[in-house]
Amino acid sequence: MKASGRNDLRLGLAGHIANRLLDSPLVPLFVVACFLLGGYALLVTPREDRPDIDVPTAVVLLPWPGAGIERVDDQLARRTAGWVREIASVEEVRSSSSNHAALLSVEFVAGTPKASAFSELNEIFQARASQLPETAEPPSIQVFGESRLVVFLATLSSKTLSLAGLEDIATELAANIQTIPGVRGVEHFGGDPTAIEVLPKPTALAARNISLNRLAEAIAGANQQLPAGRLESAPVTDLEVGMTITSPEQLGRLPVGEDGGGPVYLEEVADIKIGRVEQYQGVLHWQRDQSVPFPAVTLAVTTLEGMNVSDVTRQVQARLTEFASHSLPAEAQLTVSHDAGIDATERVYNVLVQLLTGTLVVVGIIWLGLGWRAALIIAIMMPASLSIVPYLYNRFDFTLNPVSIAAMILAIGILSDDAVVMLENVARHFRSAREKSRELTVKAVNEVGNPTILADLLVVATLLPTAYITGEMGQYVRALPIGASAAVLFSLLVALTITPYFGFRLLKVEGNKSGKDRKPDDRDKNRDEDRDKKEQEEQNEAPLVRHYRRLLSPFFAHASLRWLFYLVLVVLLLASFSLVGLRIVQIGLTPLLDRNVFAVDIELPPASTLTESLSAASALNRQLREIPEVEAVTIYSGLSTPLIYPPEALYSPEAKAPRDLTLHIELVQEDQRDRQSYQISREIARNLSIWLAPYGGKGHIVRIPSGPSSDRAITAEIYGPDPAIRQATADRIEQWLSEQEGVISTQQQPSLALPSLNLEVDPERAATFGVIPAAVTRTLYLAIQGETLANWSGMPHSRDPVPVILRLARADRESEQALRSLYVISENDRAVPLESIVDFNHSEGDQARFRRGLMPVTTVFADLDRSVAQPLTVQLESLRGLGEPDIDIRWLAPPDQATEPVLYWSGEWEMTRDVYRDLGVAGLVVMILIYVLLAGWFRSYRLPVLIMLPIPLVFIGVIPAHWAWGINIAGTGILGVIALGGIVTRNAILLVDFIEKRLDEGMALKEAVIQAGAQRTRPIILTAATVMFGSGVLIFEPSLEPLGLTLASGVLISTVLTLVLIPLLYFHAFSNESEKTTQA
Repeated sequence: MKASGRNDLRLGLAGHIANRLLDSPLVPLFVVACFLLGGYALLVTPREDRPDIDVPTAVVLLPWPGAGIERVDDQLARRTAGWVREIASVEEVRSSSSNHAALLSVEFVAGTPKASAFSELNEIFQARASQLPETAEPPSIQVFGESRLVVFLATLSSKTLSLAGLEDIATELAANIQTIPGVRGVEHFGGDPTAIEVLPKPTALAARNISLNRLAEAIAGANQQLPAGRLESAPVTDLEVGMTITSPEQLGRLPVGEDGGGPVYLEEVADIKIGRVEQYQGVLHWQRDQSVPFPAVTLAVTTLEGMNVSDVTRQVQARLTEFASHSLPAEAQLTVSHDAGIDATERVYNVLVQLLTGTLVVVGIIWLGLGWRAALIIAIMMPASLSIVPYLYNRFDFTLNPVSIAAMILAIGILSDDAVVMLENVARHFRSAREKSRELTVKAVNEVGNPTILADLLVVATLLPTAYITGEMGQYVRALPIGASAAVLFSLLVALTITPYFGFRLLKVEGNKSGKDRKPDDRDKNRDEDRDKKEQEEQNEAPLVRHYRRLLSPFFAHASLRWLFYLVLVVLLLASFSLVGLRIVQIGLTPLLDRNVFAVDIELPPASTLTESLSAASALNRQLREIPEVEAVTIYSGLSTPLIYPPEALYSPEAKAPRDLTLHIELVQEDQRDRQSYQISREIARNLSIWLAPYGGKGHIVRIPSGPSSDRAITAEIYGPDPAIRQATADRIEQWLSEQEGVISTQQQPSLALPSLNLEVDPERAATFGVIPAAVTRTLYLAIQGETLANWSGMPHSRDPVPVILRLARADRESEQALRSLYVISENDRAVPLESIVDFNHSEGDQARFRRGLMPVTTVFADLDRSVAQPLTVQLESLRGLGEPDIDIRWLAPPDQATEPVLYWSGEWEMTRDVYRDLGVAGLVVMILIYVLLAGWFRSYRLPVLIMLPIPLVFIGVIPAHWAWGINIAGTGILGVIALGGIVTRNAILLVDFIEKRLDEGMALKEAVIQAGAQRTRPIILTAATVMFGSGVLIFEPSLEPLGLTLASGVLISTVLTLVLIPLLYFHAFSNESEKTTQA
């Protein structure tokens, strides 16, 4: 095609692409390739119910037995925390200390590889091992990521089977599951593993003057085979030395000493049996068809990183079904209480359905606005444009989850705009010329192509900066700007190739005389010269122009009306922000999601026994089963629970005690209940204090997080010069929090300590009896705690090692009176009563010590009814309720030193603060980018300001919409506001570009504004409708409801702003210049 055939039309990039590909056979092949690429990526990309959050956390256990809490805290925890802070990739260090160990929790910068985190920690502890206390044991380092969370829970329970029987079944089943590809580990909770118990008889030992330490040495050295080299003479033979004990009877014949009558055998001074480890913990499980909870064992499955959770859990479920049908005893029940794979699949499919719904809605809108031929082109273009997104996710290790798919839903309302603008302009040219031709198609695309490219770059410029949000929230939403930006950029390529190709072939006009393959003649030239005049005449006769003129003319005629309109907008904007100031609409982090499982964490009085703990749990279970939506309850007492949610706070290094109680509550499926899970858990939370009052306990609800935060709703960290001041301040703040509206429960950390009984050896009395104090310590440790001395060889086919445990029988070690009756053996082989050389000292016990960084801290937690108040709402009340003179309140960072009490709001507030800070910075960067691009395009410093003025006005629609919808503002909603900046600017660019073209043609300013506005009204309304109803379907995905509502409400108000405010601002800004030009 020659230039003369285009009336010397200068082609931009869009025109060149359309001209080159309009007749290319590669375009259909390109479409097919896009479909294949997208379909393949959807099938192979892993699916999850929420995005991966890669924030490695290390736990370093530093044992120092018997050092005492002061020394452990100051000489071990504080010192090693200082070492760890030197690592550049470390974000934060916290520590907890007990009498016998310190525990460090090290959080690394988001995105740090786990291997790097481990190696850096290991290197610093090895390099400074000589600086650790001499009697401290080597540190144990574990680095965790998202893969530590449990994806599948299966519970074995039985009314008649013993814990031993359940443990054996669980062990076999776990070994079966472990072979599934992608399974990282299978952990047991509950049960009681098999052990060989050696239970000494204190009286018999004392009568024969045999110490427990001698028994331990005899047993430890007996059951082992050691390599002893090789016999080199023919035949060459490997040599092993030792003995293997394969039966309790054989172990009983082990000599452990002698008396006057000959050797003393183990069976004479101890009972030997195949027993259990005897863990002081319990797991019970209740289901709707049971009257009471039954003993249970839970299996928790974790997956390897990068695996498709849905595929792994589907295989685990298949193994369970097979095991239940072939190997499960009839008296045992096997139930699945948590399946993250099913949750992920359902949520991904639900969002994909919304994506399809949004796409169909957009196609339907185009059908109504431009006809079925244009709708068909959009139906081809949209999936082709979106195909790049799942491919990029798969290529760069993103997963398919509600947030990543939301990027495509966000894009469908934007990417169709390219094709709509081009198709509408092509159709307008066809109507004006009363025919369609190749030349008209290229001209129409060229006319709007370059502004469309600029508009797409602006949309990407508004989205991409949000990909640099830091921390966990940044990783949570990162797929959103990256996926949407990729879709918008790829849609530009698709629009410039597919839209002209199919638009030229499919669009029809009345009286069409196709100009394909026909060379231009003089009539074409004349027609081109008159086309603009015809177009203007037609527009002047159109009803839309008359209505548009009638709307704007009063504002053009009277400056006072324009100023009044501006004032009304300012008042509406201030009124919208007042909804936030008055807390009618509150600011949060992420919305609550409907989950089928949540937990209740309970803390009973420190001295509670396992029996008391299980009694409290059973009483609570009786209340829970009255709630019709509760399907099952699993009770965990005295042990850590499966990690179905990230830990809320750092815990003490001491082992769990019966006081620690957790209930996992399983609900019926979502389609079988009317209430959301957070509504049910809210009802339980309101009644917990009443239900637990008879047992003196406190409890709170723990949910699987809907976003990155797993912290308690309100976390108040108290710093001060000494523990007494910190405790007094914490008590005051806890009391104040408990009085605030919406606060359901409060709790302090550290919690009350267990009562302590210190058996202190009197060295003078010990010397009198010829007893070495260290022997007393060793004897008591063996008697009470017990020790695993060997692994049993008599069960070679056992799945797990069977320990040989030496300890006293339970009756001989459970009470103080039993301990007082014990004997120790002196150096003269005489039995000495323990009471003769040991003082029994009772105390309240030492509370654990906690530090953040190097600063000692006491923490107060509070849980909220979020239907009443948000955390920030309550925290802001502290400015009036606590008073600055008494307590220094910090919001931005914890103190480096504290000579007076300091309150620092931590937890969820820290993440909320950082998220909104990053969003604010991203918004500022977006505004700068938009201004620079607009200034470069229009070659004006003033015009970009005019185009950008409506951006903050979208809050007029966004904030009242949140109030009307009954939800709070969330981080994803503010991200939607930033995206709206690009959408508002996009439409304004095309409108202003049309105005300037009309002015270049010599049209008067007022008429140019009206004509351009009338010509752009239909495409602007169409594109606004595609965003509002296409991307707006995100409202029906709970995790992204704020984003969908923001887009729908913001686009609604921005359409009015674009069609009314932009023309008025343009006329207002340039009317004086136009009058001077006219007069000249």
